[in-house]
This record gives sequence, C-alpha cells and structure tokens, in this order.
Amino acid sequence: MRVFTTHNLLDKNEIPEKFVHKKSLSKILFLVLILAFFTYKEYAAPFWRYHIESLITKNKPPYSATLANGLTLEVYTDARPHVGKIAGLQKGLILKRDQTELIGEGYGFGLPLVVSNGGSWLASEARIGKFVHGDTTVLSKLYVFDTQEFDVQFPRRRYVQTKPIGTVRIDYLIFGNIIEVTADLKGLVDADYEYVYFMNEQSGKHFRYGLNPLGQKIDLIQWQAPIPMAMLGIHAPRLGITFWVKDNMETLKFLGRETLARWHWYGHESTNWAGCELRLDNKKHMFKYQIKIDDIINNQSTE
Repeated sequence: MRVFTTHNLLDKNEIPEKFVHKKSLSKILFLVLILAFFTYKEYAAPFWRYHIESLITKNKPPYSATLANGLTLEVYTDARPHVGKIAGLQKGLILKRDQTELIGEGYGFGLPLVVSNGGSWLASEARIGKFVHGDTTVLSKLYVFDTQEFDVQFPRRRYVQTKPIGTVRIDYLIFGNIIEVTADLKGLVDADYEYVYFMNEQSGKHFRYGLNPLGQKIDLIQWQAPIPMAMLGIHAPRLGITFWVKDNMETLKFLGRETLARWHWYGHESTNWAGCELRLDNKKHMFKYQIKIDDIINNQSTE
C-alpha cells in the first residue's frame, strides 16, 4: 500500500519555477512587441518625437499680428503646432481667438506646396521675419522644400526629407482684417515643377461649410471639383468667423473638409481640416492673392 504524505503533495501556494519564468518571458515579449510597434509608428509617421523635442529644447516664440476684430495670426519658425500626420511640417499663418488656436490639423493660411515630377514637396525648415509700420504688419516666411510626401506603405515613411529642390518666400501683409499674400517664386527657378498649391486651411471641426460670393452655402466633402469663382469663403458657424480667399481668377480653386479618426497599420490617425486651396499652373516669379477674415461675434467684417 502506497502512503501519501504532505511531502508528496505540492503546496497550492507554490508555483513551479519553470512556469514563473515562462510567464515572465511572455510579459517581456509582449512589452517588446508593443515597443517595436510604437517605434516603427514613430519612424513611419513621427509625432511624439516633435513634442519631446519641444519640451527639451528652447523654441523661438512665434511672431504675431492682431486683426482689427481682435483675432490673432501667428507664424512659427519651426513646425508647430505639432498636430496629426503633418506634425513635422511647416504651417502658414495660424488663426487664434482668445489664445486658442483654430488651425486644427490644417496647413494654415498661405502655405505653399510644390508638385514636381508627380510628387508633392513640402517644407520642414523655414525662416521667419516681422516688420511693423503704423497699422500694417508684415510677417514673412521663407519655406525650404526639403520633404517629399509618399503614400504610407510598409516599410515606407509618409514624409521623407531630401535635398531641397527650392524655396518660396511668402510675405503676409496684414492690415485691418485683411491678409495680402505675396509669394516670391524665384527660388523655384531651378526646380522642374508642374504647379504650386497655396493651402488655406484651419480646423474642420470649427469651419464646417463653404460660401460662394453671394453668401450661399456650399457643402464640403474631402475634395471637390474646381470652382470657377474669384472669391470663395469657409465659415465656422459656432464661432461666427468666415475667411474669404480671393484672387484675379489666376488659379483653380478647390474647397474641401475632412474630419475623421481612423486606424491604420501604423496606428491611430486623426484628420481635422477645412479650407480653400489655390492651384497656380502658370510659372510666375510673383503671385498675389487676398484673405479677409470676418468675425460676426465681434461685429467686425470687411466689405
């Protein structure tokens, strides 16, 4: 007869060492996979690195100008604000009310984008300046086109820095509630480019629909067919703000808006922009257009 004693039985509070090691190894492997995923996500579409750099480096404050209606425009020498998939790219003028940025994930006002050899080129580097004379402020920005955009396909990055293909200097002359945008395109003289877009975007969560020159509503989708008008507007109904973009019929004008959150293989992506883009097909040394900003709540508009 076999006799069992307490020495023959495993204490229920005791766990074999091999099981402890196996469980610890599983946790370590899981953490390594998570770290690898976020590391590659930052490689494919950098985001957090820009926020970390902002915390550990002394960033130059923006230059700003105040409109007659009390709204503020700002321009940075770096790529702030770091929002969404364009976190590392330069922005144009950023619209603010009561110290709150209204740009969302937009490119801002007057941001040039160059299309060359079928690819889109943007700036990650820039220099800024400011000049004030009486009631007029000029904010200047020199954009260095050193970044090419790609579709994100494993293992390619969305934006890849390259040798610069050229520069564009933009002077934003601000008076009253009007911005006169003057683009000096001579820095692209050696670039084999097809055309230049001028992006005029702010937050799609605020700016919800377009307006024709008569003030009639235009529903916005992601991209619409070109609209053959000299002036178009984008309206933020809750804020009571409208910005109008006007030229001398020299460009194709596209209205668009996109607000969505989605998951890609490289992680979560939030899209939040609305705007009026101008496409200049003629290769000119200089190009001018105008943006005016109406603020109904502050009872200020430009006629």
